[in-house]
Amino acid sequence: MREYKSNKYIKGGLSLGIFKATDALACGEHTHEFTEIVYVTDGTGIETIDGTEHSVRRGDLLFINCGAVHKVAPVLNYSYINICFSPDIIGERIITRENAFDLLSLSALEEFRHEYGADTISFIGEERRLVEALLFDMLNEFKSDLPERAAVLESYMSVLIAKIMRKRRIKTENDGKSEMWRELSRYIEDNIDKPLTLGELAKKCFYNPSYFSRVFKEKFGTTLVDHVMNERTRAAAKLLSKGEISIDAVAEECGFGDRTGLYRAFIKIYGISPAEYRKRAKK
Repeated sequence: MREYKSNKYIKGGLSLGIFKATDALACGEHTHEFTEIVYVTDGTGIETIDGTEHSVRRGDLLFINCGAVHKVAPVLNYSYINICFSPDIIGERIITRENAFDLLSLSALEEFRHEYGADTISFIGEERRLVEALLFDMLNEFKSDLPERAAVLESYMSVLIAKIMRKRRIKTENDGKSEMWRELSRYIEDNIDKPLTLGELAKKCFYNPSYFSRVFKEKFGTTLVDHVMNERTRAAAKLLSKGEISIDAVAEECGFGDRTGLYRAFIKIYGISPAEYRKRAKK
């Protein structure tokens, strides 16, 4: 199997190499001594990394760790930019105290898969335009013979790494927040017979009550009070349709406290009383 050597792509006193492939050809299985960033600028293709296929298109960015088995299969008008670098070569000029852990995690493919869920980061819209502008500036600088070329390239690389870190963190935070709201929704459903106060639920999400109330409404499209009432009424409707327990017992089991609260909720949501709902459900 062919191994691409660092000294062919990272030379001239630089800490990285950057290249553009237009209408790229297929490339069979190979490895490289360096870490590689692949950014798709046009078309579609299949990048295979250690046996896992990744269908990619414009805006997708992949990390390929040194030593990984890599294969490229163009599908349609496939073009991309490669950045070849080694954390050992870059050293303290790119890796700072703030980004060292993130960069090393990104260059360790298995850790990246575990943390991010895939090898691919996708940029779209304005975000994509800015990343592509940065990459083309890097290409132009790499091809030039201007003074301080190495320092400028390293600065560009630092910005690129920062943008990738931001993208990962935003996704991670969003995923975490989505899971948090799903957990909260399940908690409400499972504890529908309990008080479920604003203070208690805000505390579970580590928010102060006023901020939690505002964010909850943005997320669910309704206030916490109305959401809880809707969930209680829905649970009550299920019990009423079964017809196995009394209306008073339904009210208590669904957290209404008494028949009056259940009655008001049904009138507001269904326009009929709990007794009438049960009667129609039986029919």
